[in-house]
Amino acid sequence: MSEEMVLHILSRLPSKSLMRFKCVRKSWYTMINDPMFVERHLSNSMHNKRSTSCILVNRFLHSDTSTGGQRSGFEVIESLSMIGQCDGIVCLCDRRDNIVLCNPAIKELKLLPKSCLPQLIQCAVGFGYDPKSKDYKIHRISCDGEEIYDQRLVFFPPRVEIYTLTTDSWREIKNNYLETENTFFWPEYFEMYWKGICYWLGYEQPKEFESYFDRLEDEKKKTMIFLFDTGDEVSHNILLPDCLYEAAVYRFDMRILLWNESVALFGLDSFGTFVECYGLWVLDDFDGAKGSWTRHCTFESVIDIKRVLAFWNNDEILLVDGCGNIVSYNLGTNNHKNLLIYTENLCRVETIVYVNTLVPIMGGNKLESVDK
Repeated sequence: MSEEMVLHILSRLPSKSLMRFKCVRKSWYTMINDPMFVERHLSNSMHNKRSTSCILVNRFLHSDTSTGGQRSGFEVIESLSMIGQCDGIVCLCDRRDNIVLCNPAIKELKLLPKSCLPQLIQCAVGFGYDPKSKDYKIHRISCDGEEIYDQRLVFFPPRVEIYTLTTDSWREIKNNYLETENTFFWPEYFEMYWKGICYWLGYEQPKEFESYFDRLEDEKKKTMIFLFDTGDEVSHNILLPDCLYEAAVYRFDMRILLWNESVALFGLDSFGTFVECYGLWVLDDFDGAKGSWTRHCTFESVIDIKRVLAFWNNDEILLVDGCGNIVSYNLGTNNHKNLLIYTENLCRVETIVYVNTLVPIMGGNKLESVDK
């Protein structure tokens, strides 16, 4: 068998098998560790619909049927909350703002150095890949607090820092956009990453108020989608579809999602009516800063949707129903399936769709095996 044929076959195998095959012969070890092979394997995995996809909920791994229900190395890091994943690398954070990068497929773990803004309060974190510098970056926004001047409540501008994997260090950057209004991100640290851009849902409000209670008024808040370009390291925002603004403040049933390789927004399309109708909007003509929304579909929900989690298997969307059950809902057939996973707290559900890759975390430490 030719070397090219061996390369072709190996690049389509699961990461776990390739880690074992490193021991077969020296040439295979060298090939599997080669950055060109890792990139080829990543491309094959991302475009293969049958590649292993795992959904993590409440810091534990629940595998789909294609994995045979196997457990993952994630169970050794139960105290961490998930921020997001990119190319098989998962970013996690604990309550003390320590950040960890982990690739469970190759059992590598890396604890990041401390923030260069240690005295501030972390309020948003994003993780993604910069296609310009070919590096993985973490974008962290920290709040500088608030004070009362002449009975007026004043918020200080947030500060922004960037971590790059190749340098293994943090640096503060200037972000003029975040200084114009006071920005809050909800309900999680981070929504999603796609093609060099991190996305959050959140809202803006003025930086000054007549009193503390004045800031609580919803009419002073404007819901936005916030973007961070990992290459240019600048921020932008996008308005929601007009019909969503009536119900846009503090709703768990709104979510930015990746659907059919497009950025999409899932949300309640009819607020305050007897029958709840949900819609899916796709972001079109997006140039990195501006775009337009096109409604893809609208449907009446046959279940009580409390929170939207993620898309998987094309038109299957993971939801939390009114009883706390994780449900797989098919937008095309309007059928749903209870996955027999239960959560008591909507805020504690942490879910990603994960693809196994060989992408290394430079300088990382090996995870001990948790196979039973």
